[in-house]
Amino acid sequence: MIHVAAVILTDEAGKILICKRGEGGSCAFLWEFPGGKLEEGESPEQAAVRECREELGLDITLGPAYASLDYSYPDKDIHFTFFNGRVTGGEMEVRVHEEARWVAPAEMKDYNFCPADVALVERLAWERQIELPVMPPMAAKLIGALNEQGFEAWAVGGCVRDSLLGKDPKDWDLCTSARPDQVKECFAGTYKVLETGIRHGTVTVLAGNETYEITTYRAEGDYEDHRRPEEVTFVSSLEEDLARRDFTINAMAMGPDGTVIDPFGGQGDLKSGVLRCVGDPAQRFGEDALRILRLLRFASVLDFAVEPETMAAANSKKQMLRWVSGERMAREMTRLLCGKAAHRVAAENGDILAYVMPEIEPALTFTQKRGGEEQNLWQHAADTLAYAPDIPEVRWAMLLRDIGKPWCRETLKEGDSTFEGHAEVSAQLADCILRRLKVDRNSRETVCQLIRFHGIRPATGEVSVRRWLQLLGPRQVNSLVHIWWADVSSHHAKGENLKAFEKTLSDTIKNAGCYATDQLAITGGNLLTAGLAKPGPSMSNMLDWLLHEVVEGRVENTREALLAKAREWQE
Repeated sequence: MIHVAAVILTDEAGKILICKRGEGGSCAFLWEFPGGKLEEGESPEQAAVRECREELGLDITLGPAYASLDYSYPDKDIHFTFFNGRVTGGEMEVRVHEEARWVAPAEMKDYNFCPADVALVERLAWERQIELPVMPPMAAKLIGALNEQGFEAWAVGGCVRDSLLGKDPKDWDLCTSARPDQVKECFAGTYKVLETGIRHGTVTVLAGNETYEITTYRAEGDYEDHRRPEEVTFVSSLEEDLARRDFTINAMAMGPDGTVIDPFGGQGDLKSGVLRCVGDPAQRFGEDALRILRLLRFASVLDFAVEPETMAAANSKKQMLRWVSGERMAREMTRLLCGKAAHRVAAENGDILAYVMPEIEPALTFTQKRGGEEQNLWQHAADTLAYAPDIPEVRWAMLLRDIGKPWCRETLKEGDSTFEGHAEVSAQLADCILRRLKVDRNSRETVCQLIRFHGIRPATGEVSVRRWLQLLGPRQVNSLVHIWWADVSSHHAKGENLKAFEKTLSDTIKNAGCYATDQLAITGGNLLTAGLAKPGPSMSNMLDWLLHEVVEGRVENTREALLAKAREWQE
């Protein structure tokens, strides 16, 4: 066995030095990392430093070993030790290789490397394609304080996942081998500590304007009602704590120095874009049925595929969603619908979503004719999500806008069908769904209004625009425009009339057009002073009538014109 030391030299821009071999041997004219064979009595570190000085004229400093591997070439077996390193001095002079280049990690895949280096190149391209967010100083400080008291502590869960995806985590949750009372004692007199979930081992540390949940390593007992564990048991092992989590991508821990603890292959699944349960998926979903919706939510938000065994278990346990509260399901559903792959996830998982929304079940198998072809109603509804912006009310309305059609079909003599009144029926069904899920009233009413009007194609004139603004207000009209555009785009139409409507809408709002009583040039006080109305319903009715006249273009929105019009009302 030949022993070789090699260095992954990184410059300040994050580029990596690679070298091209000359002719001769099985790796002729292929690229590799600088380094070479260990001489007698040398350590791998000494060999790496010497080789860089002899072959490239560079002085370097080494970090920790990055990887080690064995590779068998036709004529020899080699054990490689790779180090991270940086150049500290010298002028680069290529003495042995054909060429040396500094390249970005993502670009390395464009070079032909020696076979032994290929897997390492792929790993580097993945790990260094993003800049990992730095752990917030306060999170690192809290971990350090626990470490000083002799306890383990790590960032855990979603913040680690998001960091590895190159996102900036909103929250940093910590886990520790310390018991809750020990955590409280550690920070007593320094930070305020709240017993937010003391029964489950969680305390919250208030540090300045930031809050950090710190949870003791734990294992969980049986789950009551498939929602929450009846009891938790504190454990001393980080791996035991990670083993209780739902998916591999959420079962990783990270230290302040970027060290990642990943006993279940979460990094590999992140790289592959795969969602996989930790351990037995049927057991994971049986413990907490909400995990089924969390699975679909992550698939939508991250645009990940679901590992087959995990998907099969989710389908086999979907009836257990009846144990989950409406509020919890609503949060997951809204996040699912606003994900970048919502169209795919909704289309593929209607059978599961029907346990959340039984009202959609007839739509799953209902077909209608579109352009002379049979089209599945649910598939079409899901597909159009791809054309809608990720505004919660808009996405909900897009998904549910046609679910009333199975109750409204009327077949004509020619064999075609009409669905008169389906918008109102769909709105009523959506109202039932959103009430059961305990969606807030404003959102629920907005979704239902958008569904009621989704099938109307507006005229493009100023009067039409003002009518819509008077009826719904600017926010809902803009949301309705998004729905109209999504529908038009899904049919690959140009939408010229819709473009004209949208421009008039924008101009009307920008130019302070009048479409609400508080935008009238007169007030109830003006009418009172002029002796044209008395306080009460008659004054309100007069203002509503004046607004109607302005919207219809029959009077200008000026004080004089409106007072004159008000006199007509009296006469």
